[in-house]
Amino acid sequence: MKRLRIVAAVLLVSAAGFVAALVVARHRHPVLLHLFASCSCTDYSEEVTGLTLFNPFRDRAPETAAESFLADIRQGKCLADGHAIDCTHTDLKARAFEWRLKNRRDMSDQIFLYYQFTRLDGVNVERWSGEGMVSISETKGIWEPRSFDVIW
Repeated sequence: MKRLRIVAAVLLVSAAGFVAALVVARHRHPVLLHLFASCSCTDYSEEVTGLTLFNPFRDRAPETAAESFLADIRQGKCLADGHAIDCTHTDLKARAFEWRLKNRRDMSDQIFLYYQFTRLDGVNVERWSGEGMVSISETKGIWEPRSFDVIW
């Protein structure tokens, strides 16, 4: 019985240490693990394929800003940095689409969020057939999109 208590205490302390390490690593390591599938199909294939384990304690504010930006594009608005940006090359002008976050790279001055996209405009395509990226940077505490690209 005493041995069981010791084992339980060690497991509890280990779990608490692991959670504390995740909290400390919150800003430095939003992605704990990314195992990519070997495919050189597009510029973003390495980032969006495979398995990604996100830190559950990461700062999600950049992701929220990117989600809002993508929702605006879906509604026909294309703004970044408070100004209209050229999104015509993305081939999303009149298309409905959905997205799923697949990876995130935090750099010193901006964050790159990598997504899989699906067109929902009646074109017969495989689900999650597009790949793309939204770059976000923080200015005076506000996360704003800087660039966007998608490849179908």
